[in-house]
Amino acid sequence: MRRREFLVDVTRLAALAATVPNDWRVVRYPRLADEPFSLGVASGDPTPTSAMLWTRIAPRPLEPLGGMDSLKVMVAWEVAADERFSTIVKQGRATGFPELGYSIHIDVTGLEPDRWYFYRFHVGQATSPVGRLRTTPDAQLRKPLTFAFASCQHYEQGLYTAHEHMSHEEVDLVAFLGD
Repeated sequence: MRRREFLVDVTRLAALAATVPNDWRVVRYPRLADEPFSLGVASGDPTPTSAMLWTRIAPRPLEPLGGMDSLKVMVAWEVAADERFSTIVKQGRATGFPELGYSIHIDVTGLEPDRWYFYRFHVGQATSPVGRLRTTPDAQLRKPLTFAFASCQHYEQGLYTAHEHMSHEEVDLVAFLGD
C-alpha cells in the first residue's frame, strides 16, 4: 500500500467514525455522579465448570436508568483464584445497555469443579466490591452438601439476623424461597 492511499483510507475511516450515531458508541470512561456499584455484585447458577456473575451499573438506583445517561458503557470483569487477584483465571468485557437497565450478566466458563473463586467488575475508574463464588463438585462425585433456606423478611423491621448468621456459615448452597 502506498503512503498516499493509506492516508486517504485513514481520512475516510475518521470521517465515517465521526458520523456514527451516539447510541451506537460504547463509552469506556463514563462520567459517574456516584458509586456505580451501589447495588453490589452477585453470582449464581453454578455448575462444575461455570457460574453466572451479575452486577448493575446504578450510581443513583432510584432514578430512571439508575442515574446513568443513555449511552452504552464498557464494563470489565475478572475472576481470580485468590482474594488479592494476584492469579487472574478469567477476564473479559461486557457492555451495559440502557435497554437492560445497565444490568450485566456474565456466564464464566472453564472453571475447575468444587473450587472457590473471587470476582469483581470495573467501570471507568471504579471497582466493584469483591464477590465470591463456588463451582459445584464434579457430577461423578458423591459428596454431602450443607445448605440453608431463606425467605423474605419484613423490610421495615430490617434486622435480617438470619441472613447475617448465614454469611458466617460454611454453606454450599443458599436457596431463597421468595415471598
